[in-house]
Amino acid sequence: MALSEKQMDVSQRNISVFIALALLFSGIFYISQSIETKRVLKQQKEAVALRVAIDMNRLPVADPFLHYAGNETELREYINSLNAALGAQGARLTVLDINTSGAGEGEKSEVLTLSAPHRNFYVAVSLDDSKPKFTYIFPLIMALIGVAVFNWVRRKGIDAKVSSNQTLEKLPEFKLVIDLYSKTVTTNRNKLVSVQLANKPLCFYLALVEFCEVNPDTILNQNKEMPKELLDLADKYFYRLVELGHTIRKRPNFTNSLEKTLSEIRAALDEVLDAFPEKKVLFYPPKAHGEGSRSKLHSYGLSGVKKSDVDIIGK
Repeated sequence: MALSEKQMDVSQRNISVFIALALLFSGIFYISQSIETKRVLKQQKEAVALRVAIDMNRLPVADPFLHYAGNETELREYINSLNAALGAQGARLTVLDINTSGAGEGEKSEVLTLSAPHRNFYVAVSLDDSKPKFTYIFPLIMALIGVAVFNWVRRKGIDAKVSSNQTLEKLPEFKLVIDLYSKTVTTNRNKLVSVQLANKPLCFYLALVEFCEVNPDTILNQNKEMPKELLDLADKYFYRLVELGHTIRKRPNFTNSLEKTLSEIRAALDEVLDAFPEKKVLFYPPKAHGEGSRSKLHSYGLSGVKKSDVDIIGK
């Protein structure tokens, strides 16, 4: 039943799109056809007027003012030959009469005026401004094509969304990756961006991660003595660097220049997490802000971070 309702919704949407497109294309088609018809009729009226003007002096047109009866038979032959030529050209008008009285204008006809030195000639023509009925199928065909394109684009959009969701589902759980062999920091989502850290900030950050997981409520303030457990963890990672063969002259004093150490850590994380700003809250040592920033209220400890959030290579 649910599938049937979904199919009905799709059908109703397609019908609505078809009607809207059909009306739109019909309106555009009608306006463009009307403009083109008027342009063609204007050109053809000018061509007829020019032809009659050239032949004006030899046409046997009756002129009551000059008491000239004219020659109706000869004039009708001229009009017929003119209409035959227009028909051969596919013209949309027909010459009805040529006179000097101006008669002949009606609902579907028009009188063209030709000025002469002593008298005016009037050419009555019938106009065919109708449009071929079969051409009205074009807007319907275009509307059908429009519905097909609409459904194709919609399916593409749905497929792209599904593909995007599947890609997101396939992505591994986000982790910060710290390689002790190269002393670099990166992520498992974008390993092309990596930053190398010096021994002191590298060891201190790893110690901070491990310490804050075990002691999440401990306030780490720069004006307070650094916890022994934190220093021991920093030393542990330092000696691991020694075991890995890094050239190290002496063990750094982790209690000195703490602000500089934290700044180096933050700078590295800024670059590595630039594409993942939402992760900074988890991995970023908080900065002190405002007046009294170094008070007992401020802690540079990590909030909510776990060792499982950091993949340590070479540990």
